Amino acid sequence: MKTFPRIFTLALGLSLSMGVQSCKTFLDVQPQGQQTTDNYYTTADECKAAVMGCYSLTDQDDWWKIDRSRMFGDAGSDDAWKGNAIAGDQREFGDFARFFWLPNNEWFDNRYTFIFQAIGNCNAALVGIDKAPIDATLKQQLLGELKFIRAYNYFELVKGYGGVPLVLTPVAPSEALTIPRASSQACYAQIIKDLQEAAAVLPEKSARASTDKGRATKGAANAYLAKAYLFTEQWAQCQQAAETVINSGQYSLGDFSKVWNVSNPNGVESIFEINYNADQTFNLGTDLTVVMRSRADGGWGFNTPTSNLEQAFGNDPRRQWTIIKQGDNVGAKTASFDYSSYDTKPSENESGRISRKMFLPLADRPANERGHAPLNRIELRYADLLLMHAEASNKLGQDSKAITSLNLVRKRANDLNPGTVLPRTSTGAQLLADIWLERRLELAMEGHRYYDLVRQKRLVAVMTAFNAAQATSTDPYDKGKVKDQISDKNNFFPIPTPQIQLSNGVVTQNPGY
Repeated sequence: MKTFPRIFTLALGLSLSMGVQSCKTFLDVQPQGQQTTDNYYTTADECKAAVMGCYSLTDQDDWWKIDRSRMFGDAGSDDAWKGNAIAGDQREFGDFARFFWLPNNEWFDNRYTFIFQAIGNCNAALVGIDKAPIDATLKQQLLGELKFIRAYNYFELVKGYGGVPLVLTPVAPSEALTIPRASSQACYAQIIKDLQEAAAVLPEKSARASTDKGRATKGAANAYLAKAYLFTEQWAQCQQAAETVINSGQYSLGDFSKVWNVSNPNGVESIFEINYNADQTFNLGTDLTVVMRSRADGGWGFNTPTSNLEQAFGNDPRRQWTIIKQGDNVGAKTASFDYSSYDTKPSENESGRISRKMFLPLADRPANERGHAPLNRIELRYADLLLMHAEASNKLGQDSKAITSLNLVRKRANDLNPGTVLPRTSTGAQLLADIWLERRLELAMEGHRYYDLVRQKRLVAVMTAFNAAQATSTDPYDKGKVKDQISDKNNFFPIPTPQIQLSNGVVTQNPGY
């Protein structure tokens, strides 16, 4: 499995003359052999390293930069709580999870800042590689990867903050502070342009060497195109992009119970995922397996599923592969912990539940696990793509196509326990509701729910209903717990206060904050 290096810098080497000439000391000698953006991109290996660095900054090198804010899509919805019930532990995530959103919350600022850092790295590499004296075919492929990575990062920004500054070339810090926010439409137009250009030059997944699995592909670019069209309600284009991926024959639905598993890296369903290999020497790996695990089991206990999500599953067997509930059997009893009757530590857990998709069995945990876990982060998978196709087809009045894609996902779920997840036969508005429910169940705890509710224009209605249901809940763990009053302002994150201050007001705030 290819591992993306965690850190890349253009200042790769610094050579100092240690000799003494006359009365000079080595401190008087100018640095020799210093690499800069002007002299770096001279070989294919240097260009490849630059691209790998851009993958790396898309994930960053510690949990508090981007990793933790991937929980926004769960905790900002009816699917999850802050989880950790210790009031002073990551209080600002608790504020987020109950919709008490303030522009000075550092979680919003870190997400914004580090994603823009990733975009800046892509911009620098695009310019450098475009001028590099390397093979033309390799150059186009590397540029395609960079455009995909830039589009991915801009998509992560715009779906949360709305329109943001659109920066497509390297700029000096002083110039960056003068760039105002572009519209959401302009940002999506650039995302679509980058993805179209990436799709034209990237190889299919099957054409990637085994050492390059996980890198951007034609299928990943077209799948994200479908998603960008979905978020902008361009239904015909969404359907077409999704069908391009479906008809490529590159992806299929495997065993649901093995999708999120260290033994299934870049599996048959994976369209794009962030790869890790738990290398401790170079500080590689993810933190989220620790961040989201029970405090009784060596975790931090954040982002715990709600009873409302569990109830939505009914007898759907995907529940047990999505949620671990107090007392569930997830393994053998050991001398230090009874995995056959799992303890979520309800005294420090808002819901008596944790996410199974980010749960690493004891046998798969490396020493010094925090920051070194090998569980890949799946960002887009085939089931998501099929449900996008189903939704777009329904919106176009083509319910037969919609039903076909929807029922492929349901059949795979039914295979876990035959007779429990039957095919849908609905049409029209009811079919759309069924597709939306399927998205919730199939993709639960993968960071999609908040963004889906926003684009579906029903965040306020769903969260209001959630609070009403919680007020009368009889669940032994999270009954009576509600989230703060939800309003239309929560359809966007606040623009972080430091960003507005640094720009002297050129960057403006979202309504309501």
